[in-house]
Amino acid sequence: MGDQNLQAVDGNVDIDDILAKIALSRGIFFPSAEIFGENISGVWDYGPLGLKIFNNILREWRETLYAMDAVEISGGVILPKKVLQASGHEANFFDVAAVCDKCGTAYRVDKLLEETDPSRSYEGLSDEDYLDRIKVYGLRCKKCGGNLNKIKKFGSMFGLEIGVQKNDGKEANAYLRPEACQSIFLDFKRLFMLYGKHLPFTIGQVGKAFRNEISPRNGLLRQREFYQNDIEIFFSNDSDFSTFKDARIIIFDKEDQNVSDLMISEALKKGIIENSVTAYALSEVADLLNRLGFKSEDVRFRKLYADKAFYSKESFDVEIKKGRDWVEVMACNHRGDHDLSSYEKYGSSSVKIEGAIPKIFEISAGTDRLFYMALYNSLKFDGERRWISLNGRLTPFKAAVFPLLTKDELRKFVSDHIKTSKYSREIYFLDSGNIGKMYRKADEVGIPIAITVDYQSLQDNTVTLRDRDSMGQFRFNVNELDSLINESSTTGFSHLKEKFEAH
Repeated sequence: MGDQNLQAVDGNVDIDDILAKIALSRGIFFPSAEIFGENISGVWDYGPLGLKIFNNILREWRETLYAMDAVEISGGVILPKKVLQASGHEANFFDVAAVCDKCGTAYRVDKLLEETDPSRSYEGLSDEDYLDRIKVYGLRCKKCGGNLNKIKKFGSMFGLEIGVQKNDGKEANAYLRPEACQSIFLDFKRLFMLYGKHLPFTIGQVGKAFRNEISPRNGLLRQREFYQNDIEIFFSNDSDFSTFKDARIIIFDKEDQNVSDLMISEALKKGIIENSVTAYALSEVADLLNRLGFKSEDVRFRKLYADKAFYSKESFDVEIKKGRDWVEVMACNHRGDHDLSSYEKYGSSSVKIEGAIPKIFEISAGTDRLFYMALYNSLKFDGERRWISLNGRLTPFKAAVFPLLTKDELRKFVSDHIKTSKYSREIYFLDSGNIGKMYRKADEVGIPIAITVDYQSLQDNTVTLRDRDSMGQFRFNVNELDSLINESSTTGFSHLKEKFEAH
């Protein structure tokens, strides 16, 4: 590699390390409050280019909402204590930590064990089992080498004291929501009466959720403050979902370690997928991930059994391949009537529709994880350069434009012929640095084509197009810029060259 600062893992290039360097140097994402030495870990900011990519992911997610005939809301992030009692979060939402007896550093014990043995899940073990596993693997504190001989439960919610009566600091009377879905459940009845009037009825939301992670790590993959995209399908009859977009998917059965590569309709017929509503939801997820640019062989739907929520009728985790590992990016859960029934038991007004409480199927995505994995899986490098080969739907700009030299007449040509384009807001204009550095900057933020203006442009109105992935080039007439950009989103370099090259 040309970059001598890149770290290697098991003889291979560390992609996380490369991506972190690009993200920081190009302002894609970076730690929040980084100018202070003691900023809070697990909280990140998106820069202008990162936010453009992020919003493109949201645009594709909203296309899924439209296809599902859903309505979208934005709920409050502060919820009354009663809501989180009803949902079961106050009693059950906690992490288990192994604590160093020397320096007091706490580690989330299930993740600590999974780093040593990634072949299994370590959630839900007893304290004794956790301590036994720690001894078997010989794990010690990473900071001071002390013994990890104490197991402690940590509440995962951020408690708040709201108003002037703050319980003397003894007890929270509200919480920052740990999951965005609660807002949808709370608003369901009002929205149904205003916009639905019949089941099935689907509500979507993108918004922040908050969890007091013991040891946030892996950048955007585990945070204390993060985005979720939730889609909640309220229904009464599973038979309402007999029609769906069929697709070939990989299903990983965790119980018997079996992998099936088959059509969703076939999986439903064989009973691998048990409910029609699940098949419908998975088909929408598969379609979304395909539009975001993830290859089907890098996506698997992991069926859960004992490790699914106690109230779940059927659950799949959607995972994306990351090197040798798999990262969960979505959860698909048939929640039954658990949530709305719990609300009524805790004193909410009635949420029944025609005398019955609706069932819910949930598609919950970690938006930041989708963002990160889109960048991770698109990162490419060779001996000379590194670049992000983003799907055309996600690129922060459709094209980059820069003059070969920073001369006034070349800048005027850009103003007269390119900044007047109907795509001008989707063009990244650069006019500082040498040509190599400007190409590198455009490549590293995923812009698919770069257009260079030179002195020949002043003579014959042609400019040079350079392809991000192949680095192939050709000249075309700048008057065809809008047509070229329009086609570049859906076609490859060879087609553009064949159609637009000036002769």
